[in-house]
Amino acid sequence: MIKNNKSNKKLNIKSIFIFLLLSICVIFITNPAKYATSCLNALSVWTLNVLPVMFPFFVFTRLIVNLVSLKPNFMDKFFSKLYHTPAPSFLIYFLSILSGYPMGAKLICVMYDSNYIDNVSAKKMLSFCSVSGPMFIVGTVGVAFFKNYIVGIIILIANIIASLLNGLIYRGKNTITSNNSPNYQSKKNDNVLTDSVYDSLISILMVGAYIVLSFLLIDILKNLSIFDFISNSICRVFKINNSQDIVNSVLIGIIEITRGTLDLSNTQSSIQLSTIIASTIIAFGGFSVMMQSISFLNKLHIPLKTILLQKTTQVLISLVVSIILTFIFL
Repeated sequence: MIKNNKSNKKLNIKSIFIFLLLSICVIFITNPAKYATSCLNALSVWTLNVLPVMFPFFVFTRLIVNLVSLKPNFMDKFFSKLYHTPAPSFLIYFLSILSGYPMGAKLICVMYDSNYIDNVSAKKMLSFCSVSGPMFIVGTVGVAFFKNYIVGIIILIANIIASLLNGLIYRGKNTITSNNSPNYQSKKNDNVLTDSVYDSLISILMVGAYIVLSFLLIDILKNLSIFDFISNSICRVFKINNSQDIVNSVLIGIIEITRGTLDLSNTQSSIQLSTIIASTIIAFGGFSVMMQSISFLNKLHIPLKTILLQKTTQVLISLVVSIILTFIFL
């Protein structure tokens, strides 16, 4: 009886999902020119802002993982002891901070495929290696969107601190010993460059596909006034006056952080409030980044609820830290 209830529940969820997909197809067909423009805008963002930065990083970091042959250094041992993870966790964290979403998930998958880490360690590392990079936070959000370099620095520091503290929450028991903690070992592969370029190309195309789908979904929801309905309802319930645009930006940011932070920068909210909200949006990463991460982590079978829990605590920590930093520097 219980199994039948579970089967019926799964069937109902699947049916609802299929219905929603069919509805999106119908909406797209009713105005293909308009939604084709949405896809072109997404491709423009991917081509001009994501591809030139992320593709080289994907190639270089993949090469580093394949070629590096080093004994664990001080930082490797420090991270291993602090987070109860194998030595490569520092390398992954450093490269994740350097390049941003979704590099952390991508590198965790690479390390797992290379037998440097196991599933348990990968889950722990995801709690602090899923973070946005300085180029997006400072360059795009701070300078380009908010026209304020300090805003970018505050958000960057808040997100770095939040990621490091978040990892402590999920470190669990220490199962790593000197006997089972692997050293980095280079792979003997004559085609390592070709393999790295091919793997990186597939990864960056996957990122682009999720960006296109996110932009399309956002524009469909906006045209159906779904965001306006939700934001107005929230403002009425919590008695927040003249904040619909801010709530809309947050809702959009939950789906895709670039659109969310861009819309937020165009609202009439104070720079202090915008900084704090932008910090939490970026800490969450949006469902677009989350789906990109899941696509990379598919082999590890990390459930969505685990990723959502980790990102929720990271958002809360980022919120507190950004409030403190904003109060001090803005």
